[in-house]
Amino acid sequence: MFESIMRFFKKLNKAEKEETTNSKDAAKERLHLVLMQDRANVSADFLELMKQEIIEVIKKYIDVDEKEIDVRLTNRENEDGTSGAPALYANIPIINIKNDTKKINLEQEKTVKQENNKDEEQIDKKKENKEQNKEEIQKNNKTEQEEKTEQEKNLEDKKEIEKETSKEQEEENKTEEIVQK
Repeated sequence: MFESIMRFFKKLNKAEKEETTNSKDAAKERLHLVLMQDRANVSADFLELMKQEIIEVIKKYIDVDEKEIDVRLTNRENEDGTSGAPALYANIPIINIKNDTKKINLEQEKTVKQENNKDEEQIDKKKENKEQNKEEIQKNNKTEQEEKTEQEKNLEDKKEIEKETSKEQEEENKTEEIVQK
């Protein structure tokens, strides 16, 4: 009988320890929340107001389970294990995405595709213009080359003529010398 009484007290003691641990964890969580709110300079009322505004915005696009929403401040841990800046944590269970949102997404996708098509057309036009410019440059280069070749030919012809003229002049001079003698 003594053993059964001891077991009863041991079980009771374990239950008290578990309850103490649970209340200890809850108190610890509340203390963390208070510290984070203090560090972020955010009151509980402000956090609740922010939570409601976030929910209102999200409800425009999706149906959510408002009873299960959990919005709170948490501390992000740095890589070295120290507490970092406070972070806003939001766990928002989604029930359904509204059809309007799907339509908006489809319209946005369509708009993006149209813009991409316009961009591709502009790119194609630029490529086409670039090719035309390239062809014009090649034509101009050809024309310049031909002009240069023609100028060189004219210069050669001129030199040839000058040589002939010079030879004729020499012959005339020789002829005059012979005639004078």
